[in-house]
Amino acid sequence: MKNSRLLVCLSRILFPFIMVFGFYLILNGHLSPGGGFQGGAILATAVLITYFIEPENMSVFENLIRYEKWLYVAIILTASLSFITRGVFFTNPFPINSGIVLKSLFIVLLNLLIGIKVSMGLVSILASFIEEGRNSL
Repeated sequence: MKNSRLLVCLSRILFPFIMVFGFYLILNGHLSPGGGFQGGAILATAVLITYFIEPENMSVFENLIRYEKWLYVAIILTASLSFITRGVFFTNPFPINSGIVLKSLFIVLLNLLIGIKVSMGLVSILASFIEEGRNSL
C-alpha cells in the first residue's frame, strides 16, 4: 500500500511537535490538566503515525510488551518507596516539611513512568490489531 506524499511529509513535520506536546503534558501534569495518561496517549499517536507511514521500520513489537511489564514493576516500586521512608504505601516518600519542588519531583517521576507505560501499551495494542488484520487477509 502506497501512502500519499502529503501524508508522509506532514507526518514527518508534525512528529517532533506531537512528541514535545506529549512530554509537555506529562511533565506539567502536576501543575495543569494533563499528566501521564493524556501525554502517553499523545506519544502513542506520534509513534503510530510513523508506523502508518513506514510500517517496515516498526517490526519489533515483541519486545515492547516485555518492556511494558518491566515498566509496570518500576511504577509499583517507585510508588512503594514511601513504605521505606514513611512506613505507608503509595504516598509521597519525602517528609511533609520538605520543599514543594522536592515533593513535586516524585509526582513528575510517576507521571513520566505512567506516560511512557500508557504510550507503550497503546502502541502494542494497536500494533497487535494491525498484525492480526494482516494475518487474516
